[in-house]
Amino acid sequence: MKALGLGVLTGVVIATVAVSLVFALTDRPAAPAGARAVFIEEPPGQTPDATPTGQAAAPQRSEDPTPDKADFAGRVSGGGGLVALSVREGKAIGYFCDGRREVWMSGDARDNRVTLTAPKGGKALMTADLDEDGAMGNLVLGEDAFRFTAPVVERPSGLYRATGQVRGASVVGGWIVLPDGRQVGAVNVGGVEQPAPRLVPGRAVRVDDVTLAPEPVDAFMEELTNG
Repeated sequence: MKALGLGVLTGVVIATVAVSLVFALTDRPAAPAGARAVFIEEPPGQTPDATPTGQAAAPQRSEDPTPDKADFAGRVSGGGGLVALSVREGKAIGYFCDGRREVWMSGDARDNRVTLTAPKGGKALMTADLDEDGAMGNLVLGEDAFRFTAPVVERPSGLYRATGQVRGASVVGGWIVLPDGRQVGAVNVGGVEQPAPRLVPGRAVRVDDVTLAPEPVDAFMEELTNG
């Protein structure tokens, strides 16, 4: 009888525990309709790096392809003159001359393109695209417009300039020398232009009783682009 009573008591205890577990599980509140999982964001500064370890980040922009130093000289189509263009670290100067008129221009070189204008409101504009072989562009002089092609050149070819004084008047001379030996130049004496004497690079020239020492472009680039 004792064994039977103990068995009955054990069964009652087990049944009571099972019923309690059922009520505990079914008594939890249901999730509201339409509820979504919430993802906890990482605190600032703890977000995983998007760039793989050891891999360099891509550059923000490509470098400017314009050459730091380049010289060009060539012929103007239909104008009978020559044109020279020199680029130095983002700055550029240009010169046109046909023996009767001349014009100096300056401006910027960026993205393999130059835009140059004459100083003091002069009516001259030069635009050109640059590549490893040369410069191609347009030249506007007042009412006249020309196309030009100017291959890359090296000294003694290229652009030269000289300055001086004669009887109180300023003297400015410019020359363009091509690789085939052709050249053109003009000298402005007190505002009056005249053809320049032939230039032998490295030698002085005489103009109206004054001796001029023509220099290559590096000697006057800063003066013309900063003025």
